[in-house]
Amino acid sequence: RAVPEYFSSDMANLYILLNRFEPIMLRSQPMEHVMQLVVTLMDSTLLKNAHLRGQLPDILTLALPVGSIASPDHMLVTQPFFTELLIPKLLGLYVEIEFGENQFYGKFHTRYTISQILKYLWQHPVYHESLRKYERQKMIRFVNMLCNDAVWLLDEALKQLEEVRSEQKAMAAPEFMRLNAFDRRRREAQFLQLQRTTRSQMNLAYASIQMIGYMSQGYREPFLSKDLIERVAEMIDYYINKLNGPRVSSLKVKDPKKFGFRPKMLLRDLIRIFLVFAEDEGFLRAVASDARSYDPAVFNKAASNLEKRDIVTESEQRRFRRVLVKLERHVHELKREDEILGEVPDKFLDPLMATLMADPVMLPKSKVVCDRSVIKRHLLNSTTDPFNRSELHINDLIDLPDLKKEIQDFIESRRKLAQEKKS
Repeated sequence: RAVPEYFSSDMANLYILLNRFEPIMLRSQPMEHVMQLVVTLMDSTLLKNAHLRGQLPDILTLALPVGSIASPDHMLVTQPFFTELLIPKLLGLYVEIEFGENQFYGKFHTRYTISQILKYLWQHPVYHESLRKYERQKMIRFVNMLCNDAVWLLDEALKQLEEVRSEQKAMAAPEFMRLNAFDRRRREAQFLQLQRTTRSQMNLAYASIQMIGYMSQGYREPFLSKDLIERVAEMIDYYINKLNGPRVSSLKVKDPKKFGFRPKMLLRDLIRIFLVFAEDEGFLRAVASDARSYDPAVFNKAASNLEKRDIVTESEQRRFRRVLVKLERHVHELKREDEILGEVPDKFLDPLMATLMADPVMLPKSKVVCDRSVIKRHLLNSTTDPFNRSELHINDLIDLPDLKKEIQDFIESRRKLAQEKKS
């Protein structure tokens, strides 16, 4: 039982063209049944091709009020058909588009459109409740994909911004004016293309960061799950460091708005997300253990920047300062734990992260032993064994209770030894 692919494709193209050439006529028509059909077709059992389903959110945006202003009496808010189905359908498609034929630009277009629909829906509390009812493991997969997008897009955009800075300096140099007319025009055309690409990547990155922001305000638990907490902490640490660290000057370009770069807004959003998650001690511990990006000096500089430039409110500035004090405490605790454990036997270390395992499991095909949390994080992105690329699922993992007890005994013996030395 499936819908012919041409039906969905033709319908999407028809409504996109009508919206382009006859928007007033289109929006004056009743859209309820059309939108119900669109939501129904997002089901992978009816329309298997994720690429074609990826066109459907474009039609759904036609139902949004002008300016996406909150509308308590809107059909998407009042009708149970939409309030019950929209969240699972949109979040499911957000994940499934990763594995369809529609790669790269098409994938990000679909996800950007979904983010704009969710931004409107999130203004209405009924959708907060709908999100909480969404299956937990599916929600974790969605959050993982959302973080993947935010990291990749923002990384690419910031790299391109460094390219922009370099090219602006080159085009301002006397040597550029000495080039012949053809070469100058070619360089200028390439620079315009770089400007468009950078602006596009920035807009997509901001959409992902903003989605993390408003979703975490009302439902932070999936972001702080054991599977994702370290990943989320590392992501936020890295970009706070990037925007305040020693290499921030490489991002300074002429007319940054032309390239979609709004550093104050980006830092504000990141700090507010950070403050929401910082209410959880597990998150703070994950931040403090991030040796790559957490630098107390850089975070203190970030605090000064927030205060000097009024990037966030005074209340948020004070909260950030208090969090930095807590982080210092966690750093000292982690350092003390490392000193207590001393040199850890290799067989207790996870081969992917080189960290002490808490719950060791064996991968059935490669026979490699990993920490459960590490391999679960890998499986969120790829259902393969990272050591031989064979198919692997979470239920295939083999528990190793004897090794787990051996690790626990090792930790306990080291703590007792440290206590004895202290006394």
